Amino acid sequence: MSPLDSGSTRSRAGVAGRRGIDLSARGAVPWRVIFVQLVLIAGVITFFSLYLPRRTRALAQREVAGREQKITEFFRSAVKDDSSLEVSVPVDGEVEKRHAQVLTVNLSPQDVQSQLGAAGVSTTDYRGGEHLTWIGTAHKLVASFDDGKLYCLTLEDRATGHGVMVYQTPEAWHPY
Repeated sequence: MSPLDSGSTRSRAGVAGRRGIDLSARGAVPWRVIFVQLVLIAGVITFFSLYLPRRTRALAQREVAGREQKITEFFRSAVKDDSSLEVSVPVDGEVEKRHAQVLTVNLSPQDVQSQLGAAGVSTTDYRGGEHLTWIGTAHKLVASFDDGKLYCLTLEDRATGHGVMVYQTPEAWHPY
């Protein structure tokens, strides 16, 4: 016979007391278990309501910053200054001489999207020309295509609204 089977109520209560189980109240949940569950639920709610939105915003900011860097690098690689043509440009109330810029590449929409990622906005004009727009933190880039070939890049400073339109010929170049 085991000590638990001795028939003594006292020995059963002593063993049950050591384990933290009240044999007379079977099915009742101790308050500690309920407290732990409430703490866990509060932790999960806090995680989903505070941490996840912050992480989502941080990831979106990194993505936009990366897009800005891609826009700047693409514009620098696709455009060059043409030293043979100087244009008078108003800058901060004064007129300055600047070299015109020209496109150095002849890309398709797929080529540009492979370098910059998917465009944020895509429109088509009445002649069937395609215009793809990428928006970064500081600049907006619009690539215009005619018959599937890049013919114009527009880079605009989002803070000032000023920018430049670059075409395949330096005579068509103009800032705004």
